[in-house]
Amino acid sequence: MADVDHEKLVTVFKTGHEGIVAIVKSILDEAKIQYLAKGDHVQDLFGVGVIGTGFNPITGPVEFRVMPEDVEYAKELLKDVKASDSD
Repeated sequence: MADVDHEKLVTVFKTGHEGIVAIVKSILDEAKIQYLAKGDHVQDLFGVGVIGTGFNPITGPVEFRVMPEDVEYAKELLKDVKASDSD
């Protein structure tokens, strides 16, 4: 997302489950929706891992953020995706 005002981005989905992160990326990519996966690639940065919580307790879950004009479409596409195995 080059030349994007990150302050305007809206979170449409949160998860710390690695498999779900991949699914959400695939869905948004297929729909050609630009997104920022905030927190992606830092889940294991502190060596704590994701045991028990579904996400790294220090960094939190990965947040998928999109432009305001894409919020409704992205939420519709992701409505059936569960945030974690326990949902």
